[in-house]
Order: sequence, then C-alpha cells, then structure tokens
Amino acid sequence: MPTFTKILAATDFSDDSNYALGFAEELAHKFGAELTILHVDQPLAPVMVSELSPGLDFGAMSRIAEEQRMMALAELEKTSARLRESGLKSRGVLKVGAPFLEIIHTAQADSFDLIVLGTHGHTGLAHVLMGSVAERVVRKAPCPVLTVRHPDRKFQHPLDRPEKADKPEKIDKADKAAKAEKA
Repeated sequence: MPTFTKILAATDFSDDSNYALGFAEELAHKFGAELTILHVDQPLAPVMVSELSPGLDFGAMSRIAEEQRMMALAELEKTSARLRESGLKSRGVLKVGAPFLEIIHTAQADSFDLIVLGTHGHTGLAHVLMGSVAERVVRKAPCPVLTVRHPDRKFQHPLDRPEKADKPEKIDKADKAAKAEKA
C-alpha cells in the first residue's frame, strides 16, 4: 500500500475545491503527511482585457489583479493556519500562470507524492475553450492524482436530459406507425 509524505491540494476556493481539500486533509492526518495548498492565479491576456472592456486601462487591471492575489494569499494563510491548528504541517502557495501547468510544475519541483483537486471549479467559458484543469493534471502529473467530485454534482447522461426525453417516444410512435402500415 502506498504511503504519502507530501500532498499537494490545488484550490480555486470554490465549493468543489474546498470539498476536495477535506479529502486531502483526511489523507494528510492518516499518513502524517505535509499538506501544501496551492492556488494559481491565471491572469487575462492583454488582448482579452482590451476586448472585454475597452475603457479599462492596464493600470486598473493590474491593481484589480493585485487585490485578487492579496485576497488569495489571505485565504491561503487562513486555511493553512486552520490546518496547522489541527496538527498538520501545512503551508499555502500562490503562483501566477496556467493552473494545470503550475500544479504539475509544483508537484515535480517539490517531489509531491499525491495531488488532490476537485473535478470542477471556477472555470465557465474557459472550460469549454481549454478543457478541464483536473483532466489535464491527471494526464500529465508526475505522481498519483485524486480527483474529487462534489456530491452535489450528479452525472447526467446526455440522453437523460428533459429536452431529450420526449424524442425517443416520438421515434417509438413513428416506428409503430411504420410497422402498422406494413402489416
């Protein structure tokens, strides 16, 4: 059975990643492992900023980005302090860049035994355009990855969607009508 001495928990502070952090915390207690909480700030490219808000200057964007980083650092410190109070060796790390790349780089550079992250997060349109951070981490990670699905996220098969529910019935009626005509 594997043992873990260094666990990396990636967070975007969403409910999903907070739920995954609970698993990382339990594993760290069970194995006596060090738990590092990583948040990656992904800045908008200048082209995207100018297209999204033409009247906003880069100075204002820099100040907003810096405020977001300061809030993230405060949240990382608060979470790390709570974990240390529970008896864990814990620290928070803030990086700037592409989340999946920074997660993988951190895991490699610091020789982590396990990465823990939620299957969903604050992604929105980025998920559609770039794919899931969790999916990319699983594919490229240098160590095992535990992905945790929040219990409120239920799998729904595309054929089980309400707008699709009436289509099979229409097909069945058409098939029955065609069979009746042949008979």
